[in-house]
Amino acid sequence: MALDYTIYFNNRKFTITSNSDELPWFDASFFYWGHTEPDDIPKLILFLQNHTEVLALFACTPKPDDTMNHFTYNFNHIEAAGGVVSNANNEILLIKRLGRWDLPKGKVEPNETIPAAAIREVTEETGIKNITLEKLLTTTYHTYSLNGKPMLKSTHWFKMHAQINEPLKPQSEEGIEQVKWVKRSDLYVYLANSYASLLSVLEALD
Repeated sequence: MALDYTIYFNNRKFTITSNSDELPWFDASFFYWGHTEPDDIPKLILFLQNHTEVLALFACTPKPDDTMNHFTYNFNHIEAAGGVVSNANNEILLIKRLGRWDLPKGKVEPNETIPAAAIREVTEETGIKNITLEKLLTTTYHTYSLNGKPMLKSTHWFKMHAQINEPLKPQSEEGIEQVKWVKRSDLYVYLANSYASLLSVLEALD
């Protein structure tokens, strides 16, 4: 089932979709809003924030791009970029920050392209310098609060490749405790207690 945009509120989802045919209509933990108009978006955001029993909210619309733009208007928007870095042994590079395993990523700087930001952030956080950028995998969205302001972060994830023999150096000043190559078959074990949005990044891998 193709869903156009999924925005994470912690581990709960606000999904904007033009395909309502295969939605799980009989699941009581999901909420559905058909034919979503721009004026509906603030009300739906507030509803999801106030009803923690709802695990996923679906806003159905024939114009998902326009609806996503109206969603974005309700937040301070930040662009970020990161990488899913593999090596010849089919391992993936993970970082550990604040006790959680994660993928390397960070904010796009002013006048910086998104692909350049992805390479820079991976290099800074892991110490790896010789990175081959392959393709854009997916973009994830999540909300949070910063100094009382509602924030929306769009993170653009790229498939990358690096050599296994490069030295790894955690960026300690950014709170990164460890950098590690992990077997692809073990990724879900490491990321099981991490951020829900990372699962969609793993699903985008070939």
